[in-house]
Amino acid sequence: MRIWLVAKDVMTSPVITLRPETPLREAAEVFLRHHISGAPVVDETGRLVGIVTEADLLRREAQPMPEARRGFLSFLWRDVQLRAGRTVRVEEVMTREVITATEDTPVRELARRMLLRRVNRIPVVREGKVVGIVTRADVLKAFVRPDLELVQAVRRVLAEELGVDLSRVVVEAEAGAVRIRGEVERASDVELVHRYVATVDGVVSVDTAELRYRVEDLRLHPLPGDHPSS
Repeated sequence: MRIWLVAKDVMTSPVITLRPETPLREAAEVFLRHHISGAPVVDETGRLVGIVTEADLLRREAQPMPEARRGFLSFLWRDVQLRAGRTVRVEEVMTREVITATEDTPVRELARRMLLRRVNRIPVVREGKVVGIVTRADVLKAFVRPDLELVQAVRRVLAEELGVDLSRVVVEAEAGAVRIRGEVERASDVELVHRYVATVDGVVSVDTAELRYRVEDLRLHPLPGDHPSS
């Protein structure tokens, strides 16, 4: 079990993809058939060349048919054409500058990219080829981890990252809220425990109020500007 989740832990693979020459009508059929709202676009070698979403399709379509009953994309089952009569292809509406990630990109970084770039999905690539895709729903699910799994992840952080003696601490979790009690070696360890545990995916809060220490090391050396009492 990995402490910090990465893209390959949450991504969907294999990925439903489209080709640049795919007609929009066919792209709409793929979206409806697989219940998706976007897909990477790849060339004949499988390399990523763009991404297309339902919003891209709608921007190029005329007014929907009044009798449409299968959702706002169902009208695209008819022939999708420009007003001039030419069939529109995926390459004409897709986004070419795609926000991507690698299999080892942390889930927290994926969430940050989605928020900053205002995208709902990020293709995961390896040497330019699509190996998976992560959606906002995937990211959200990653942060809702079972409490038992959280406890195990936190204990690994304490032992492997901070060198805490696990026999001297108790880790508990309830609905993502983690409480750590017991004893660590130094006062500075308490702060480190709090900081590190807060970064574990799925942790919503950290309580170290009952975590004691044996050695006060935070004030052993005067801080800049301090003056010893006379």
